[in-house]
Amino acid sequence: MTAMDEEYEYSAGRARIPEDTLLYAIFPDFALSESMPAEETESRLKELQVQCLDTISDFAKDYIWQHESFNLQPAITSSCTCTLNSNLRNPNPRDTVPHLHGRLKYGDNVEDEWFVVFILREITKRIPSVSARVWDTDGEFLLIEAAYAIPRWLRPENSWNRVFIWRGEIHILPLSASAGDYHLPVKPSVWDSLQALTSGFLQTRASDAVQNAINSRISGYPDKARVNMHRVRVRVPLSVAQVLKHEPHLISRAVEAFYDRDVDSMKAASRMEKFLGNKEMVDVSVRMSRAMYAQLVQQAFQAPRCYPMTPLSSPNYKEAELGMKISCGFEMMYQQRSHYQSETENAELGLSGSGVAGVQSSALKAARSRDIGWEAFRRSLENRGYFRGLLEGSKDHKKLMDEALDYYRNTTLFSRVRNSESISMNMRQFIKELKLATGPDIKKKGVCSEEESLEDSDYSSLDMDFGTIRC
Repeated sequence: MTAMDEEYEYSAGRARIPEDTLLYAIFPDFALSESMPAEETESRLKELQVQCLDTISDFAKDYIWQHESFNLQPAITSSCTCTLNSNLRNPNPRDTVPHLHGRLKYGDNVEDEWFVVFILREITKRIPSVSARVWDTDGEFLLIEAAYAIPRWLRPENSWNRVFIWRGEIHILPLSASAGDYHLPVKPSVWDSLQALTSGFLQTRASDAVQNAINSRISGYPDKARVNMHRVRVRVPLSVAQVLKHEPHLISRAVEAFYDRDVDSMKAASRMEKFLGNKEMVDVSVRMSRAMYAQLVQQAFQAPRCYPMTPLSSPNYKEAELGMKISCGFEMMYQQRSHYQSETENAELGLSGSGVAGVQSSALKAARSRDIGWEAFRRSLENRGYFRGLLEGSKDHKKLMDEALDYYRNTTLFSRVRNSESISMNMRQFIKELKLATGPDIKKKGVCSEEESLEDSDYSSLDMDFGTIRC
């Protein structure tokens, strides 16, 4: 079971949302079909997953999230909290509605929460055949934002499965209503609610006052999300610079580890066994949210004795101090994630004390690309006759497969899927990320020059062009 499954597979008595965490779900219209085979449902959910990520790619691909990236995962099981009725002891069998769902810890950066609301609005606007729900620790926070405009009968105890985002607007299902042969129960299941929402039998669109309250809160996005980003120059070890260049989203994990450090992580930082290496230091530009920057700056922290700090009198001391905190955060994050991993597993991946080295094998490349984006990409190639009917496993087929994998890894789709899956990144995956980012083929001069901007160093702007691959 993945980390995502563990979060969502609550029993009825344990359904509790973690603090500062946002949950959301996207329901496709085809999920209301009771006759669709499970295999077809799963396949269509994966296609929708790719479509949703592609829809938001233009305004979300470069955003640095506070803790976790926006993510979507298929969900088909009946125990998912996204579809549980308020009657938890006797769940309705109709609560089992296949959908996509995700969770996002926003922590001190509430802008992440509202950026997700904007993203869900855009998805439902651009893909009219889906509807969305979003809630957090406080419950239906959209109703809280529009508290002065919502109907008086609407209360926390009767709001579950009533508030949706559909076709770019907020919809609130009435308390109890009938239209012809259709009747909406007082405590509707998610299936009941979706039927009422999409059938057109009932008037569900929220008032203009509610729409204005929510739209006012998310106005300015996606440009507002970019304004929330802060760029700062820091001095860090070469290995940290390499990771930041190739996996810039990991800065959020490093800041989180530093900000929430404990005694054990402090001990790890005092040794700096994994990221300091030969103490070669470089200057780089790092992009992070303003909340992350504040978390780093406001924390007093003494550099480890082994860390080569710039003298306090130096005009570059602040850059060095901030870089030291980031580097210690990476070390802390590494140790936290390796706590439950055996030394045998680390040795299997070729990890050394001074860094990560080794040449990426075909097997590793295949493992890195075994995701929903790759499956969609591979199916498209098959439909276009790319593999020329060659027997799977043959020498020529493997050669074409390796070429396709290499090409896929340079597409924006690959970057989006990796960011989406970062929520469940375990230690093995993290080490693989480092292995790709700090290989021996990367030279110091390729990290970041003094004048280089983040836009110039971003290498994930390649679009899929099937014409580049021979068909």
